[in-house]
Parts: sequence; C-alpha cells; structure tokens
Amino acid sequence: MSDDPGPSALAVEIAGLCKSYGAIKAVDQLTMTVPSGGVHGFLGPNGSGKTTSIRMLLGLIPADSGTMRLFGEPVPQRLPQVIDQVGAIVEQPKFFDTFSARKNLALLAQAIGAPLSRVGEVLEQVGLAGRERGDFRTYSLGMKQRLAVAATLLKDPQLLIFDEPTNGLDPQGIHDFRATIRQLADGGKTVLVSSHILAEVQQVADTVTIIARGRTLAEGPVATLLAAGSDPVRVVVADPQRATGVLQAAGLGVQPAAGALLVTRSDGPLDPAVVARTLGEQGLWVSELGVQRRNLEQVYLELTGTVGGAA
Repeated sequence: MSDDPGPSALAVEIAGLCKSYGAIKAVDQLTMTVPSGGVHGFLGPNGSGKTTSIRMLLGLIPADSGTMRLFGEPVPQRLPQVIDQVGAIVEQPKFFDTFSARKNLALLAQAIGAPLSRVGEVLEQVGLAGRERGDFRTYSLGMKQRLAVAATLLKDPQLLIFDEPTNGLDPQGIHDFRATIRQLADGGKTVLVSSHILAEVQQVADTVTIIARGRTLAEGPVATLLAAGSDPVRVVVADPQRATGVLQAAGLGVQPAAGALLVTRSDGPLDPAVVARTLGEQGLWVSELGVQRRNLEQVYLELTGTVGGAA
C-alpha cells in the first residue's frame, strides 16, 4: 500500500467522537466534516470541547471512541502517513527570543527536514518579508502569530489547523490574521480555525461546525445556515424585562443583546411594525427599532441559549 493518501473531497471527517475525564464528558458524540479547500470555522463557547477535539485529531491525546480521518486516512492509525500534510498551532510555539524570524525558521526547517528555500517563501506568505531581521523578543503579538503561521507552512501542508489563533490580538492583529488565512485558503489550502467568537470567524469562513458541550449543533456552508431563518428585529425599550414577557406571550422569540432585544418569529420573517404594535398596546414605547442582519451568533442563540461544557 502506498503511503500517499491521495486526494479526498474531505480534509477532515469526525464521527461519534467521545472523550471523558472522569464524570465530565469533554466531547460527546461529536461529528464534523471539513471540505478540502477554503476556511472552516470550528465554533463554540470556551469549554465546549474544541481544543480537546483538535488534540485527538492530531494524536496528542487518545479518544475514548469514535472515528477520525484526515484526507480519507484513519487516524491515529495512519497519522504518520498524513502528518506532513498538516500544519497546526494548538499552543503558542516556542521560538528563541534573541534570534530573528529568519533564523528561527531556518533552525526549524533543518530540524524537520524542510528545504531552507522555504524560509523566504513562507515569510513572504505571511507578510513578514522585509521585517524578519529583528529579534523575536521585539515583535508585536501579531507578528509573533504570523511567525507561528509561517512555521506551520514550512512543509507546505494542505491542511492548517489554528486553535483560538486571535486570542490576545488587537483589532489590527485580528484583521491581519483574517487576511492571512483567507489568502492561504484562496491559494488552495484548507484552513480549520477554532474560535469562541462566532461573528469574527463569520467574516472569513466558507463553512462551519458549531458545537456546545462537546456536541455538534449545526454545520454546513455559512450562507446556508444564515438563510435557514429570518433576520431578527432589534428593539430598545425602557423596560426590557416586561417587554420580553409581552413579546413571548405573543408567541415571539426574544434574546437580550447589548442593551437591546432581538425578536424573532418561528414561522417566517417578522415585520418590525408588529413588534412596535405589540409593545405599544401594553404601554411600552420603543426608542429604537430595526431589522438586524442575521449572523452566526444569532444562529447559535436559536440553537441553545446556554454556553459552556467541559474543557
């Protein structure tokens, strides 16, 4: 049998994946499919099982049960045959503080058997070309993250896995990172990025898997998930608690959202005038009213109003 895994329409396939720590189910019958090519968001609140799932996929910890495949090959059984096609940042990589980006990458390339010619290529890919001479300790957090991405690219993998990659980054760093992973995906790579910030990943992802408490809630193309429901009506009222009761009594769904209420109906689009009239009939007058474009956070709230789970 050849060690070449060959092409596969799916970069990642996970089914029935389970992992417990004592009585705590960190991952509970998780399923996930990641198409080859594009950006796939692995989304859920902190503690929902994302990191544990990624660690099992990479063979860092054993699964209790379930099946996993990378490019069609079962893992961890055939992980050695596909590992060179995978680059991952699960924890912050260790670099030498007094070495430049170029020197750090050159040492790493030698250690993993990647050609030194790749160093310049990956620095260019992540936008560090011309900025790679200074000591690592002088880099901003965003530059350090770009260097970590460059390190994963040295062997020119087909699948890149980033676990909460924007933690600690400022808005500019987050913007730059999104641009980097979009560029990589547009260049033919598959990028799997986990995050608890659903709205952030929505801006760059083609497909997503949304989880909570170690279980899959929904997955598929972002456009399909967003089209599955109607846009909520955002309303601001002086007494949101009473307004919530009035709207729910009228058969409408209500979720709090940053000083406002997001109101939906289960059977189709909701006219903002209906919300205003329902509240006005009970002496509740709105100060702001409008339709808000549906996003992945709204999808998540519709699936479950709770957060959390195991580590």
